[in-house]
Amino acid sequence: MNSGTAARLADTYARSLLDLAKESGTVDAVAADLEVVSTLLAQQPDLEAFLASPYFAEETKQGLVQETFTGRLNRLTVNFLSVMIDHNRGAFLPGILGRFRQLYRLYQGYETVSVTVAQGLSEEQVQKLARDLAEALRAKIDLEVQVDPSLLGGIIIRRGDKMLDNSVRGRLTRTVGQVANPENRHKITHEDRYQ
Repeated sequence: MNSGTAARLADTYARSLLDLAKESGTVDAVAADLEVVSTLLAQQPDLEAFLASPYFAEETKQGLVQETFTGRLNRLTVNFLSVMIDHNRGAFLPGILGRFRQLYRLYQGYETVSVTVAQGLSEEQVQKLARDLAEALRAKIDLEVQVDPSLLGGIIIRRGDKMLDNSVRGRLTRTVGQVANPENRHKITHEDRYQ
């Protein structure tokens, strides 16, 4: 299955779970449960491989899920995991958990803002940037930081379908485009040169 199909599948299951959790008033409990499951999968890679494997019987997987999670997690969460196994979707569980986390943050009023910088940022710089962007955008944000040395310097900020490219590479590209295309050149007057 290609990555686009896997992403759509993860989105469908995560949205369905969120809708069911909203209906039952257990959104926060389900979100907390899924963090427990996510942590467990990260700590026990064999569990993730077991749930994803087509070589183990569905009944064996169901037994493990019921034994491990019943009484520890919300009933809706356990039922969801059972449905995942019933439909042979164990391999997609990490993607579904990640997508649910994103949808849960949106439900809480957060939006994802992605920034790309030329050099890695310290934790202090990331926190300051997150505070400054949240204040400027007047929104609660989850900041994702990527590093791309080809930017040379500056920053690219993405929020939803909007992008602000204030990188050195972006400015150079725009400048070259203006110089190369006579229709985009600005006429510089004598007064403009000295202001």
